[in-house]
Formats: sequence, C-alpha cells, structure tokens
Amino acid sequence: MHRILIVDDILPEGLALLRAAPDTSLDDVRLDRAGLLARIGDYHALIVRSGTPIDRAVLERGRQLKIVARAGRVFDNIDVAAATELGIMVMHTPQAYSVAAAEHTLALMLALARHVPAADAAVRQGAWDRGQFLGSQLFGKTLGLVGFGRVGQLVAARARAFGMLVLAYDPYMDDDEARQMAVTVATLDEVLTRSDFLTLHAALTPETERLLGAAELARLRPGARVINCARAELIDEDALAAALRSGHVAGAALDAFADEPAGASPLLGLPNVVLAPHLGGSTTEAQQEVSVEIARQVLDALRGLDFRNVVNLPFITGPDFAGTRPYLLLAEKLGALQRQLAPATPRRVEVEVKGDGVERLVKPVAVALLKGLLTHGTGGEVNYINAPLLAARQGLVVAQARGLELADYTHLISCRVSWDGGQRVVAGTLFGGSEPRVVVIDEVRTPLSPPRA
Repeated sequence: MHRILIVDDILPEGLALLRAAPDTSLDDVRLDRAGLLARIGDYHALIVRSGTPIDRAVLERGRQLKIVARAGRVFDNIDVAAATELGIMVMHTPQAYSVAAAEHTLALMLALARHVPAADAAVRQGAWDRGQFLGSQLFGKTLGLVGFGRVGQLVAARARAFGMLVLAYDPYMDDDEARQMAVTVATLDEVLTRSDFLTLHAALTPETERLLGAAELARLRPGARVINCARAELIDEDALAAALRSGHVAGAALDAFADEPAGASPLLGLPNVVLAPHLGGSTTEAQQEVSVEIARQVLDALRGLDFRNVVNLPFITGPDFAGTRPYLLLAEKLGALQRQLAPATPRRVEVEVKGDGVERLVKPVAVALLKGLLTHGTGGEVNYINAPLLAARQGLVVAQARGLELADYTHLISCRVSWDGGQRVVAGTLFGGSEPRVVVIDEVRTPLSPPRA
C-alpha cells in the first residue's frame, strides 16, 4: 500500500483520483514544519505547492519517501540536490499551466497596448478623456519571443491569429517546427532590435538570469513594450524601470516580481506599467488540470509505470515509456548478474545497445545497469535517481561501448564490466518482447533467466 501525504491545497478532482486508487492510502492535512518532520517518515509520496519548503532535513526524515511532487511548474521550494542524493524523485507539472500562461500573456499584451487598466480606473473616477488613452494595435506588429517551449509556441500561434509577425529566439528550439508555425528563427540580438512587443518564456538558468539587463534593454527598438509572465529573474527590474522612465521602453506588463509581494519593486509607481499578482496559472481549468496531472504522475511513478516530469531523473522517459520499461528491467538484471559474478570492485562499465528503435536508450539503459550493479553494494537505497551520483562517488567510469555484439539477436543489450586484473561481458535480450534472458556470458552462449536485481 502506497502512503501519500498532501500538505497544501489541490482541487477535489485530483484528490478523488488518489482516494479511488485501490493501492494507496491518502492523508490530506495541513502541517507546520514540526508536524511535517514528525510525520514524513511514514509516507512514500509527498505532494506540495509553493507554500511548503522541502529542505534536506525534511527529506532525510522521509525514510520511505520515493517522491516529492510539486503541484505546479516551479519547484524552487524543494532541495533537488538533496533529494537526488537520497534517491527521491522530484516531479512537477510543467505543461498544466501552459494554455493559461499563454492566454495571460496575450491579455497583458492587449491591456498594455490599449491602456486598459488606466482607462478602467479613469472611468470609475468619473473621467471620460478618450484622447489620453490612444493605443497601439497588434495587427502588423512584430512580436519577439525569448523562449520557444510549450508556452512560447502557444503564444506564437495566438499572435499569428492577430496578424503579427513572430520572431523567436531559443538555443534549443526545433527550427523546422518553428518554420511550420510561420515563426522566424532569430538570434537574441535580432529579436531585441526588431520587436515591437517582446515576451519572455525562457526557463530560469544561470545563463538566463537577468537576460534582459541594461545593455539588452538598450538594444530594444525605441518604443518597444516588454511582457513577462515567466520568471522575474529574467529581467533586471532596476534597469527596466530606468528604461521605462526614459521612454526608450514604451511600456511593460509583468506578472512576476523579484520579491513577492511586490511592495518594494521600482516598477510600482510607473504609469506605463501593467502589473498582475502572479496570475499566469490562475484559471479554474489550469488548477483542475494541475491537480489531476500531479495525481496521475504520482500514481504512475509509485507503480513504476512512468516517471514523466521528474526533474532529477537522469534521462527523459518520453511518451512510450511502456515500451522502454522492459529494456530497463533487463538492464537492471544484467547489472545484478555482473555484481554477483565480479570477483573484485568494478572500475569501469561499458554499455552497448543494438536494435532498431532502441539505440536511443543507451543513457537510460546505462542508468538501469548501474542500479543493478550498485544495489546492495552501497549501504543504502539505489535507484534511477541516485545511481549515476553513487557511481561517480565510487570512481566508477561509465562509457558507451562499440563492438560487443557477441550474439545475433535483433535487439541486444551488452555490458562489459572491468576490474583490476579482469573483465566480463554479459548480454541479454527480451524473449517475446518482454521476458528478459541472458544470452551471453563472455564467450558462452546460454539463454538463462537473469537473477533478481
């Protein structure tokens, strides 16, 4: 029975899925830090939102903890490094807010272009001065996107419907996909210098922090407008405030701030700024989707069926994990066999994967092999999350091999383990597409069933 603890609010749709699962026990309670530390050791999964910090102390108390799940996109309240070391999955729901965030971006863009908040306030105060609210239409304007992930793509599609020319900068974007959407692939400098409206959709990394500083804002086309519904840290707020005061940037619309609540932001007193209190995901539909998706992800991960949106998993599962899983189980068993046969401490592991459609599995197969090889040899829990870290700490070298194909099978996983003074090669395949079998031990071909990992 999988025990799940929820300490922050999620909507009833997600709770209903968890309560209906026959293999789970659910506690939905609000705990202070002391209460969480006292109870966390009894649970296999913990679901939180932004209000509960999950640090190393909490994670270390979670003796049975397998998953910390953040119902939302941002997970900076969770110590991911500590979770990885302890073999605990950290997952989030990056796609659930995508439509809401894209629509909110367009809402702020329109509100900024047409002075909607100021006009609304004026009418409520009895004024009717239409001349002071002369706006700018989106049709025919150039929109620059910084970041072309899910949200950026949704914004691009909606902007194209307004008749905008769309440029996009993202060092990891699929150029062909962008062109199919009638989006022009551009450099960051081209986006800055050509855009009438600039929207930010990049993830926060060391490379993107303060991506828009004073120098970048100076490169903007005079009179450009900036919209940020992503991370506040992408913009230097002081530099943006200065550019707004000078008039070089005509306006800005912001949904995220360096400090929240944003009482001390230098942007608050500026008339050419539209502000929102971090409402990007605040729609009924998005909140329902988050609660349902996090419940499904937690259940699938606890059952070993899928590990989607796990931020510290060392490989990407992809949409066809059900087809990948048998190969990972085979690799674990090959690693366990190598562990049992090795007369000394392994120093090097080499992996080769053969077969149409499975060559892409080298990384996940290597991780699964390490799990099998290191289990029972490290004095603690070994899983897909911490196996590479534990291997690195032991000085175990992991590499991709070539030419280990010692058996003629359509699909074959081969593994060579080396130790001081010797080495051994084992290989295995799936019989009937699902049954793991050892087919090679060094030069001996023998279709055995592998030992338990």
